[in-house]
Amino acid sequence: MKLYTPNYYKDFKCIAEKCKHNCCIGWEIDIDEDTFEYYQTIKGKFGKRLKKDITVTDECAYFSLDGKCRCAFLNKDNLCNIILNLGEDALCQVCSDHPRFRNFYDNGTEIGLGICCEEAGRLILEQKENFSLVVSGDEYEDEFIKYKNQIINNLQDHQKSLTDRVSNLLKGNSISLSDTDFNEWVDFYLSLERLDEKWTNLLKDLKSVNFEHVIFPESKEKYLEKLLLYFIYRHLDSMDTNKIKFSVLSVFFIAQTYRYHIAKYNSITVEDIIEYARLYSSEIEYSDENIEKIIEKLQKKALS
Repeated sequence: MKLYTPNYYKDFKCIAEKCKHNCCIGWEIDIDEDTFEYYQTIKGKFGKRLKKDITVTDECAYFSLDGKCRCAFLNKDNLCNIILNLGEDALCQVCSDHPRFRNFYDNGTEIGLGICCEEAGRLILEQKENFSLVVSGDEYEDEFIKYKNQIINNLQDHQKSLTDRVSNLLKGNSISLSDTDFNEWVDFYLSLERLDEKWTNLLKDLKSVNFEHVIFPESKEKYLEKLLLYFIYRHLDSMDTNKIKFSVLSVFFIAQTYRYHIAKYNSITVEDIIEYARLYSSEIEYSDENIEKIIEKLQKKALS
């Protein structure tokens, strides 16, 4: 069994209280059964608090949220009281894994980092080295993995422009996105489930600001390349070309937010680039329903 990780994976470390978008705020975090049973064994004052601030339903147990949608165990300094009292090993699987994701195959597993985490986004988008995989395990490698690696390598062929590389990716997989209308997609994204008011406001503002004249700086195209590599690595889990469409569409949409930002503020920083990608990721990538609806629309457009 092979294990694949990006070359930057080992460098990730949670920045805890320094994070501007704490992953312990705004989410109801499910607790896996083993961890929940362990929490029931904790005695004393903290054990009582564990029982009090965990909500239990017929379907699952999860950490309660306070009036500001903060996890009940997140203290005023934005540090986790479970870690402070019991150590990192006491975290439930969701908390321990985040922002990691896994793709499982018959003969291997891919592990990566999600850009809904600002620190992961910074690590991914500011990488100076080419994207590559660290591989451990036996020598078996199936045709799909070879296919996916070839796509990744082709997207990093810097003898060609990024536009040509993306065009070759689409043509090589018989994909057409030439009829992509941005305003239509903005309306569609507004119809999806939304969590953060900031995302809703951005979508509405995208239709009110004219940025047709804005050209994204060539010096910053490397961030679009890193984004596309990230989406391909994370979402392409079979020969299904719909995941390629979704990846290219996602980078196209995020790139439009960059152009919008330049039109509105006359410049764009690396922090801005990371933030728009983070916002898109948290609203779209972490909702299976939203991804399914986007892919359904892509399929319908291909048939129309």
